[in-house]
Amino acid sequence: MTTAIEFRRHIHANPELSTGEKKTSDYVVSELKKLGIKKIHHGFSMHSILAEIDGNESGPTILFRCELDALPIQEESNFAHRSTIEEVSHQCGHDGHAATMFRFAQKLMEIPLKKGKILLFFQSAEEIGSGAKAAIESGIFKQFPIDYAFAFHNFPGFPMGEIIVKKGLFTPCVESGIFELIGKTSHAAEPSKGINPALAIAEIIQYFDSLNNPDKTSTDFFVATPIHIEMGEKAYGTSAGKATIGYTFRNWENEKFDAMKAKIIQKVDEVSNKYKLEFSANWIESFNANNNNATAYNEVKIAAKTQKFDLLDLEKPFEFGEDFGLFTKKYKGAMFGIGSGINQAPLHSSKFDFPDELLEIGSSMFYQMSKQILNK
Repeated sequence: MTTAIEFRRHIHANPELSTGEKKTSDYVVSELKKLGIKKIHHGFSMHSILAEIDGNESGPTILFRCELDALPIQEESNFAHRSTIEEVSHQCGHDGHAATMFRFAQKLMEIPLKKGKILLFFQSAEEIGSGAKAAIESGIFKQFPIDYAFAFHNFPGFPMGEIIVKKGLFTPCVESGIFELIGKTSHAAEPSKGINPALAIAEIIQYFDSLNNPDKTSTDFFVATPIHIEMGEKAYGTSAGKATIGYTFRNWENEKFDAMKAKIIQKVDEVSNKYKLEFSANWIESFNANNNNATAYNEVKIAAKTQKFDLLDLEKPFEFGEDFGLFTKKYKGAMFGIGSGINQAPLHSSKFDFPDELLEIGSSMFYQMSKQILNK
């Protein structure tokens, strides 16, 4: 039988980018079938998978989510299970999250729960913020009265195996905006005969900078991060006639974020009109704020204490985006963290590798939480 470590290392060696996780998904389905799991939904949304495991009696339904996608990063490691795909690797640990879920499935099949239903959701496209939305909109979850939803993420910089929890906000709203400004090219000797977007870009950048409030303790926390700026061509006899500006924005609350987006659009429109430019905005990679339900948060804490794992209760939320926020918006849910080592390379770095030690810790947390809720 495939071990969880073998499962993880296979996925790590064969990474696939968001929306393209076909081979990964096929492998997961094959391994779940080998465990004897009969109810497996596949193909309802990208390459996501939903497996059902029933107890002997009816009871609550609990959803657990993990991710399948890798990142467009060249891995710089020399271990045997390193990525075999150029410029693609599991530098966020989704291979380990999926393997933790597989180990959890093994435990559920070895020692079945007495009642209730467990849903194991292996999700496509988390990294680009579209996987949760696509799966929910597919309608697959409508057939299940989901009582709780849980997920975890590994966190370098925290002690190995430490369980990290927080009531309420766990991760913020994050969304990226691409703003295209269209003017008119002209000869560089006669810029007045064209419409160059340079001054508009400068004004928009200054405006975005004025929005920044990096104080994490503030309810008005807002970060505007410049990602890319492109203007004109490397044709030095031509005055530029178009530009593209890409920014990523984040704050704590969904409603405030929507208000800020409207304010941003209004300002870019005003600046574009001022300089006689046309503009368009495209919002991508949207992550809802991840708000942990108080009851679900307590279940995570109880499980950590029951398993005698070290526990850290955060005062402040993390600042990265996580599309599990759509699940905590829709269901009574919580995301928690597991420390992957003080000296571990950071997430999304070229030398990160998910520690195999966490597979047993994460799956034990999932199993303990299931027992607690289903045996009430």
